[in-house]
Amino acid sequence: MTADLTIKASETGAIRVFALSMTDAEATAFKGDAASITAALGVEVDATHVEVFPISDLEGIGLSGYLTEGNAVPPEELAPDRPKLDRLSGWVMIVFSRAFQGRAATLSPIPTLTLIGTYGMPGVDWRATEVVASEAAKPFTAPPSTVKKRPSDAAMSGRVATVVLILLGLFTWAIIWIAG
Repeated sequence: MTADLTIKASETGAIRVFALSMTDAEATAFKGDAASITAALGVEVDATHVEVFPISDLEGIGLSGYLTEGNAVPPEELAPDRPKLDRLSGWVMIVFSRAFQGRAATLSPIPTLTLIGTYGMPGVDWRATEVVASEAAKPFTAPPSTVKKRPSDAAMSGRVATVVLILLGLFTWAIIWIAG
């Protein structure tokens, strides 16, 4: 039997592996059945982020290989549990953090579910716990600059060119007006 497990709302990237101590028929009933999975875990979950399968399906790579190769769990994180994972037989249930849909939850698994391990990083809660009230934390607190910036050479060239074009336009207009 597994004790209650608390899931934080901020959890991402964690994978929980449960061994199923039940017959093939009972375990098969869990595959894709959201109501059965919810009842077994004691909390509503999105069943599309829960995998239920026999370990025999992982022939050649084993459960630890599936977790490292198929789910990017670092091998050093699995190292302490690798012997236990490799000895498992029967059925397993893998519950991904996304199954909780970003909500805090408390799992109360049924006695036939045994938590083998939780792998991956639970994530950091980035929410602010306090508001900074310092004057320096407010926007635009720097004193205004007292030095007046000199216009760039490109700006000066543009102004000169504008004045020259205006004078040329006036000169052309004056010639046309006098000639006309």
